[in-house]
Amino acid sequence: MTPDVMDIDSNQRRRCGEMETGCSNHQRAVIELEFVQCLANPHYLNWLAQNRYFEDQAFCNYLAYLQYWRQPEYSKFIQYPHCLFFLELVQSSEFRKAVANNLVSDFIHTQQYNFWKNYAVNRANEAV
Repeated sequence: MTPDVMDIDSNQRRRCGEMETGCSNHQRAVIELEFVQCLANPHYLNWLAQNRYFEDQAFCNYLAYLQYWRQPEYSKFIQYPHCLFFLELVQSSEFRKAVANNLVSDFIHTQQYNFWKNYAVNRANEAV
């Protein structure tokens, strides 16, 4: 991970101490950042849904806690911006149920792929 993650001010975030988590604030920030970015993968969301993680209230509370990554002082560390969109979507129980369907996750993946495939071309056309 980037050393810039060390710049995250841990006083601005609700955190448990190192004794409760078993890792330093820096390590926890890196782990949370990596997990949030994994949410950009629709097949991972499908796996979470099929393995019933979304049915665990503690896990859903953790996803709600991770919303702080949407704030500019934290989102600047995000490499995969789609993860913030999906972080918002997983707050909805309807989405969490829908993404368990393989067809839904495949559709989302296809749409995501087409977006990135055409991103540069679309931006160039907008500039003209």
